[in-house]
Amino acid sequence: MKTTAVRLYGKDDLRLETFELPAIRDDEILARIVSDSICMSSYKAAKQGADHKRVPNDVSDNPVIIGHEFCGELVEVGGKWSGKFKPGDKFSIQPALGDPDNVYAAPGYSFKYIGGDATYIIIPNIVMERGCLLPYSGAAF
Repeated sequence: MKTTAVRLYGKDDLRLETFELPAIRDDEILARIVSDSICMSSYKAAKQGADHKRVPNDVSDNPVIIGHEFCGELVEVGGKWSGKFKPGDKFSIQPALGDPDNVYAAPGYSFKYIGGDATYIIIPNIVMERGCLLPYSGAAF
């Protein structure tokens, strides 16, 4: 699946790129982004690059998709999560994962394939494990 995303490579280094996402693993979910809010925190990450506490030190070699206030629709659900989620489900993300192994990890800052400034993303297992993939049943986003 191809996606187009704004990726952060370092201080003041944002690039709009189209690239191939890998196939999802059994514990991941493929999603389509419908809406993303712009936040001053994303601006701060763009200005600080790897100096930002949520941005990985190797961001220049492994860029991240920015945008942490987003919602969308699930496209493909890995087997581990097929009992809880299904394609077509609407969702929102709670970006504060509360990961005890990496307290600063957050979608839109810390991960290669998940951020709101993209057309399609891969939601990693930790998001579901921490209860941060939030079902949404409203009529509109």
